[in-house]
Amino acid sequence: MIHCARITVKEHPGELKLPQYAGLGRARPQRSIVKQPYLAFLLEVNLGMYITDNKSELSVLVDRATGGASIKDGEIELMLHRRLVADDSRGVGEDLEETVCVGSTCDGLTVRGNYYMGIHKNGDGSRWRRTTGQEIYSPLVLAFGHENQKEWKASHTTKGTIMNPNYSLPPNVALITLQELDNGGVLIRLAHLYEAGEDADYSTKTKVQLKEMFAGKRIKAIKETSLSANQGKNEMKKMTWNVEHDSCSEATPIRGGPVNMSNLIVELGPMEIRTFLVKF
Repeated sequence: MIHCARITVKEHPGELKLPQYAGLGRARPQRSIVKQPYLAFLLEVNLGMYITDNKSELSVLVDRATGGASIKDGEIELMLHRRLVADDSRGVGEDLEETVCVGSTCDGLTVRGNYYMGIHKNGDGSRWRRTTGQEIYSPLVLAFGHENQKEWKASHTTKGTIMNPNYSLPPNVALITLQELDNGGVLIRLAHLYEAGEDADYSTKTKVQLKEMFAGKRIKAIKETSLSANQGKNEMKKMTWNVEHDSCSEATPIRGGPVNMSNLIVELGPMEIRTFLVKF
């Protein structure tokens, strides 16, 4: 048994488009003419999905990965839960009876989550999806502990924030990673949140000033690495794939240039993620 939440727009002109956020980028699935549409069209949604026509957009964001589809125009379906008490002979070879047991009592798995819905004019919903999506995906976390106040003050001297308090990251940039290394340096990973053509203002090349991010430090060296930071970017050997029956030619993506040590400005193109090792 599959439990789904269905959201229906009763009045809409024309066919609606369905982009789904499988991660940072958007997937644009096309409906297939099949006898069992759920088998071909239910895709993983990690951030959210939306449908749009020539006037408005209906967006739904999720706080955990789920299945999503738009089987018909004007409809969004999100899979809440699936549960089979017996094998349905579809190739798995077992039932999907997930249970939680306390002692000798076993109940079916309970799934809880939150959906966030937004309705915007066509073209205006991307900022809400990106901003709210970041708040859902990476919320602020408060941590507390028990410490002796006198001992803590004696061993900790607060010198202030490392970032210039008058500086903030551009609204289309996210700080993915900021990790202090054993050698005293820092691993920093920055991401552009928007795709090309997604927003009139934010789907453009943007800049991050490292001098302002590390205002209390003197940067001696900076090295760009691969996404996983296990090799230098100039050492990477990307593979080129020949795809059969692929006649589509994609536009060359916009990418940021090298970082100049004189100004320490990092450029980011749409959907670009860059990783750096910073030495002080």
